[in-house]
Amino acid sequence: MSRVGRLQATAGALLRAARSSCCTTEQGVSRLQSSPAWLQIQQQRSVGIVFSRAFHGSTLQAADVTAGDFGKATGAERDELEAKAKGIENPYHEDWLDAPFGTEDKPVEVTSSFTERVVGVPDPYDDSIIWWGKIEVGQPPKQIIEGGEYFTLRQIQDDSPHH
Repeated sequence: MSRVGRLQATAGALLRAARSSCCTTEQGVSRLQSSPAWLQIQQQRSVGIVFSRAFHGSTLQAADVTAGDFGKATGAERDELEAKAKGIENPYHEDWLDAPFGTEDKPVEVTSSFTERVVGVPDPYDDSIIWWGKIEVGQPPKQIIEGGEYFTLRQIQDDSPHH
């Protein structure tokens, strides 16, 4: 029997025992929920919720991260869980640039602390192909692919010591 199957069987047995040993259902449920076996089942259930949400693409909320989630998590996974526990939803700033289509008169303005930056645009006929191009400060609006968007680079002051 799998681990989940054993936990489900244990939960069923605990519920039946609680119902038969007490006068009222409320007393049985309160006794059941304070038992160590029930707490273990709830911990396993919350881990399953975290994993199922992670695999189904929905984002975790800070309330969904519990102390049990950190068990064997290391590296980037642990960093992500710690950030989500603090309420930081996007710890690696992986958002797409949300800007209107850049024209030659009004190009998409990309910011960087460097004098050049690589930008990518999807192929108009096949979204699985990305065309990459380099834009530089002071350069006129640049088009990466024919018929595509125009980009300009605006350099910003960055005081962080990361590079």
